[in-house]
Amino acid sequence: MIDQFFSALGSNIFHAFIPVIFLGIFGFVVLSLGFVNAPKKIVAWLTFAVLAVTAILIYFMEPTHSTFYYGTFVFNKFGIYFAIIMLISGMLVTIPALLGIHQKSEIFYSTLIFVSVGMVIAAFSLNLITIFIAFESVSIGTYVLSSFGKSKRNLEGSIKYFFTGTIATAFILFGTSFFFLGTGSFNLSVLSAVKPAPEITLALIFLIIGFGFKMAIFPMHQWAIDTYDGTENSVSAFLAAGSKILAYLIILRVFIVGFSSDGVDVYYLFVILSILTMTYGNIVALSETNLKRMLAYSSVAQAGYLILIPALIGAVGISDTSVFNLAIASAVYYSLVYIFMKGGAFLMMNTLKNENAQISDLSGLSKKAPGTAVSFAILLLALGGIPITGGFFAKYFVFLSLVAGGLWWLAIIAIINSAISVFYYFRVILYMFGKPVEKSDNMILNASTKVPVIVSAFITVGLSILVIYLPVLETAAKGLFS
Repeated sequence: MIDQFFSALGSNIFHAFIPVIFLGIFGFVVLSLGFVNAPKKIVAWLTFAVLAVTAILIYFMEPTHSTFYYGTFVFNKFGIYFAIIMLISGMLVTIPALLGIHQKSEIFYSTLIFVSVGMVIAAFSLNLITIFIAFESVSIGTYVLSSFGKSKRNLEGSIKYFFTGTIATAFILFGTSFFFLGTGSFNLSVLSAVKPAPEITLALIFLIIGFGFKMAIFPMHQWAIDTYDGTENSVSAFLAAGSKILAYLIILRVFIVGFSSDGVDVYYLFVILSILTMTYGNIVALSETNLKRMLAYSSVAQAGYLILIPALIGAVGISDTSVFNLAIASAVYYSLVYIFMKGGAFLMMNTLKNENAQISDLSGLSKKAPGTAVSFAILLLALGGIPITGGFFAKYFVFLSLVAGGLWWLAIIAIINSAISVFYYFRVILYMFGKPVEKSDNMILNASTKVPVIVSAFITVGLSILVIYLPVLETAAKGLFS
């Protein structure tokens, strides 16, 4: 027994899981800090350091394409890129959460670390059962995070998130069951050798509904607006950024790898859903005056842009490697930029005292805090896809992938939707720069509220320079299937 233990320590799988083990151990360390009443600043900074060290450990992992347990886990660049992106999403909200978490901070931050464990495991999973377990561990953790707070709005948002989340879980389980009936396996890579069957089609539909709930794709998005609006601002940022990118990662894995033999159905379903999601989110956001709810509808629209990639690959298949590699690189780059532009936009809500803040509450912000106003404007311009921001290049390469794959008409629809979104983003900018100050005491403008927004904007612009490394991201495509 002891020999087997030390043999396991020296095995490749132990080395591959070192980051996960590191995260798990420090999750319990952070939780135990509650026994000594450690100051919440220490708890927060320790959590930030743990997530940062884990991201570094994963970055230096050897992308060996090693598979373990009959292909259940696969370690390659595709998983490494997404694992790091999701860890960054946790780091982005760790320090800003100090503003909203007043009690039991060790529970909040240890939960954030345990959620990150599930995210990292999901990034390297190629089996529906392990994906489901990792995904549900993240969901349960985010139910806990969303319940921090005692206001009626907070409880309403968290309860709605919990109940719709359980419905989504049921659909995912149904889909997983039909997948097994059709293939005799839970491994996603086996379907390419299986002929189309009614069970496979049912699995496709149920899994789209289940993961569609998680990613807030129209019409499964209803929970997202009230939950993003009702939860604490850093939790909203994490749900709209990190949790959504996790769902996106799984959608790429499940529907591109798992249903590679059923590309036509994948194409039609995702084309319809992406058009409806983009259009609905942007049209409703046009008339929304509540700032946080406008950002929530914008998040729904962004989900529509993201799922253009599975629609494209469903149409062109995986044989056209130039289009396939560009599409996957675009998905990775968009996910990275999205974390900062959407997460930073939600963190801007920390500067507003009123929980039910309206867009007009930002009137004259450029006169009170010009740096913050410029930073928030940059984040909004990035979300709208305006040049010189990372958001512009993120959308540009997604649309370029569509054109390269022959779906130019879908690219035009997406561009029109981007143009629509510019109207409501510019409306906010107009209030910040073109309106006089109406209320002088409605904002909290100190370093703890302003710095996260400014840093997010700075990184969003910086990522537009790093776009020259897009060919490096194309190596992620090779790891999607193995």
